[in-house]
Amino acid sequence: MKEINIAKNIITLRKNKGITQEQLAEVLNISAQAVSKWETGNSQPDIFTLPLIAEYFSVSIDYLYYGKNMTYDDVYEKVFEKIRNIPTQMSKEAYDDVVKIFGHAHHGISWGNLKGGDTTIYDTPAHISNENGVSLLSGKGYGAIITRDFFRNITPDTANLGAGLLSALAVKDNLCVCMAIISVSDISFVEIQETLNISEEKLRVALDALIAAKIVIEKESKHKSLGFTYEINGLYHSCLCILIATIEMLRYGLSDGVSCCMGFGDFPIQL
Repeated sequence: MKEINIAKNIITLRKNKGITQEQLAEVLNISAQAVSKWETGNSQPDIFTLPLIAEYFSVSIDYLYYGKNMTYDDVYEKVFEKIRNIPTQMSKEAYDDVVKIFGHAHHGISWGNLKGGDTTIYDTPAHISNENGVSLLSGKGYGAIITRDFFRNITPDTANLGAGLLSALAVKDNLCVCMAIISVSDISFVEIQETLNISEEKLRVALDALIAAKIVIEKESKHKSLGFTYEINGLYHSCLCILIATIEMLRYGLSDGVSCCMGFGDFPIQL
């Protein structure tokens, strides 16, 4: 835990700027006595005054506390602490907070692309990169960060697995059926048919192909009236979700006339 020393840091900033306690007090519209108390450690600026001090000296509030800006470890600790304090880790509250944190971080990297001060992930795709890797972000709660090293370490085994999966998904009806199954847990034949407005014959062909490829699992429902229900094989579920979400975000980008992989503009970043 870092040592908090607001008194010392305000003194240093004030002296480096070459101003007196009285001059700082005048800028902040407070008494010189208040500034004196801060610098002697008898009191601290309130939460409304701290941003004004930081803005005047062109530093962060963290700088006022610690004498330097936060490191990556400090940021991680704050994020971990925030999530740890949520009673139920699998709750919607925890999920919403994680999405906001990711959205804030990614939009911050992509040139501060925040809208109205909110920190959610938006539909408009964003793509930023440098020579060391790429960072991809979509909307609707989907985001991913991938480095080029990830692809350099992929072996032919990945291509072998991908060829089987992608050949089964290359048929439009098959892909639509997968999307319908992902959207509902343990969906029945009739529910898929109604969702996609597809004929019984076409649906059966698609399901048989997906089951043969081990992408979809067919099981007898506990509710006899439903007959069989369907779910994505747990081995492929995450991969399939990411794949479909990425295709959806690519569609968003291309609809705006974007030719790069994810968004409007390749913004170089230096980390």
